[in-house]
Amino acid sequence: MSEKVKTTVGIDVLNTGYGDFELRFDENKPDEVQKAKETITDMLKRGYAIFVHQGNETLRVRKFDPDKNVYIIGSTPAEEVPVTKAKATAVGRSAGG
Repeated sequence: MSEKVKTTVGIDVLNTGYGDFELRFDENKPDEVQKAKETITDMLKRGYAIFVHQGNETLRVRKFDPDKNVYIIGSTPAEEVPVTKAKATAVGRSAGG
């Protein structure tokens, strides 16, 4: 008998100042989604670089639209990636370089 494992979406956060952590949320829980939107918005304001991994490509997030819940990687709607469909990594300004 197989059990269906529920996975949550999120973002891996690399930060040497505060330590690495995973921001995970259940897209069916509005309070968790709201907290994730606030956290992603805050990270971009603080200078984090966020990268979305799609196939063999890694694309840098330019903006985040919390109303549509999408990462914006370019200037057209085709260049929007839903947060719930993305494997993403955020790198804090203190993570090196």
